[in-house]
Amino acid sequence: MLRARLLIVLTIGCSAATVTAQRNVAVPSSCTPQVNQKLYELLSSGQRSSVDNVMVCGVTLSSSRSQRGGPHGSHQILPLRVTMPDGNVRPIEVVTNDDLDGVVTAPVNASVFAYGQAFFPSGGKFPAGIHDVHCSTHRGADNGWVVVNDVKHPASCRY
Repeated sequence: MLRARLLIVLTIGCSAATVTAQRNVAVPSSCTPQVNQKLYELLSSGQRSSVDNVMVCGVTLSSSRSQRGGPHGSHQILPLRVTMPDGNVRPIEVVTNDDLDGVVTAPVNASVFAYGQAFFPSGGKFPAGIHDVHCSTHRGADNGWVVVNDVKHPASCRY
């Protein structure tokens, strides 16, 4: 009987730990180069594999564009001008998923904050991007978001 109770307590505790691992991270009050610190460190180190829980902020270089279809559905690409902690400005893309995030668009010169998974393409004009900017869909990732001109997507997550 004691063993059964202990198993139930452990099971409930593990389930609670799984849910709380997906935390909500606050949007910064202003876009400063320090917001981009983790992405800067990843780029400086030559990181090639994806990394969860990375933030970026900047201003759109141009209006967002649609990327239709593909195995993960349609996406919106938001190209940003991002000021790094060393003062350099880098082009970084934020990619939203129409099915998971809704259709998130941005005009040119829009203020954008994003939090999700950093990825590092092997070619092209963007040395890095942030995607998975939605409520967490895998273990180890916090709930993501994208904010365009002070409008947050998604507005909230269930966790």
